[in-house]
Amino acid sequence: MLISDSRVYRRRFYVLFVFCFLAFNQSTFWLTYSPISQSSQQYYNISESTVNLLLNWGPIIFLPCLPLSYILLNKRSGLKKTVVLLAIVDFIGMLIRVLPTLLNLQSSLTLLFVHLGQILNAACGPLVMSPVTQLSCLWFKPDERTRATTIALMSPSLGATMGFLVSPWLVTKGDDVPQLLYFHLILSIIALVMVLIYYPEYPPEAPSSTAQLLIDNSMNAEHQNTLSKYVDDVRRCFQTNSFVELCLLGGILGGEFAAWTGLIANILSDENFSEQQCGWFGFICTFCAIIGGLVTSTLADTVSFRRSFRLIIIVMLVGCFISVFAFNLFVKTIFSDKSLFESNVMTIGLCVTFAGFFQGSALPIVYESLAELMFPLPESLSASVLVQLSNLTALFVLLIPPYFYRVINFFVLISIGFCLLLMFFVNIDYKRRNEDERKQ
Repeated sequence: MLISDSRVYRRRFYVLFVFCFLAFNQSTFWLTYSPISQSSQQYYNISESTVNLLLNWGPIIFLPCLPLSYILLNKRSGLKKTVVLLAIVDFIGMLIRVLPTLLNLQSSLTLLFVHLGQILNAACGPLVMSPVTQLSCLWFKPDERTRATTIALMSPSLGATMGFLVSPWLVTKGDDVPQLLYFHLILSIIALVMVLIYYPEYPPEAPSSTAQLLIDNSMNAEHQNTLSKYVDDVRRCFQTNSFVELCLLGGILGGEFAAWTGLIANILSDENFSEQQCGWFGFICTFCAIIGGLVTSTLADTVSFRRSFRLIIIVMLVGCFISVFAFNLFVKTIFSDKSLFESNVMTIGLCVTFAGFFQGSALPIVYESLAELMFPLPESLSASVLVQLSNLTALFVLLIPPYFYRVINFFVLISIGFCLLLMFFVNIDYKRRNEDERKQ
């Protein structure tokens, strides 16, 4: 079908907002216990390793659930089905976490319910991360897609950002933990109601020829999207060298930063910063990542830079490497029990500010580059492979023993240097944009 005068609809902003709200919630719920680690240990009478396990459920459960989310997303009305399932499962998970408090259950059963709630929330992770590029392609014009992708992609970061602030604010001692759980339950109910009231399947008219192709494929492939087809499509992706290099780069960059930010309180435990201060550091890092993503996505949607993804990513990786290198100068490292320079709130804050900004600036462009590179395969395929690698990286970082937190800083620095080197071998082919411009 030739799309010469494509239309867009105001409802696309509602579609994007509801999805972003669900993504925001999922990330906030995942990060429930880490920002209040000491209070959680007191309330549940558990160790720090158990608190870390509650965080680790995210990447652990994410890995086996991702192929299933991809199959669902590429069925008929796949985006709507994915969003409805996401809202329902996250609501059930949050309800399960508060049941021990409502029913006054024993402490041993309480912990079981907490783990089950975290596992259900973790299963929602693929439903949040896989659709980002597919949603933007389906509902937004080509010159809006990168910004829409960035907003959807950064919503989990915003959720983590608010988690760093709201959790320590609501929970100042162990007995305050139920307040936070009730607050999360209310958020999940609001999101579920919004989805059940209205969430459209497709736009009445496709905003681009590639969006129409996406709709047609989902209509005609009801019985073709199976696990074996997913494996075949992934194999096709890995036969493209630039895809492998770019996906490895994005997976390392996204996964290690997610873990690094989530463990910021533990990483700085030897530097005599309070939980509240570490919460602000985590907030600054993730908030600046959001700002950075919005800046570069707006730039990438302009005529001058819409084919300059490679240059944008390289510049942002250079800035990220310098920022993390500076951070390592102000903290204790694996090489020395004394930092090279004395740290304070200002120096650490500046380092995480710039690190978050540059990392957030690069990651959305990586997602869009993969979608361009692998067209006409569904955008959710490249996104699903990327988030799979991100979660493997995050899981690797999170499994580092507590007394080896200094290793994380050095690992992040070396990984960013590796990503920068890798980017020089990537060649981005703008297949999707070429198709849209050819059919206009």
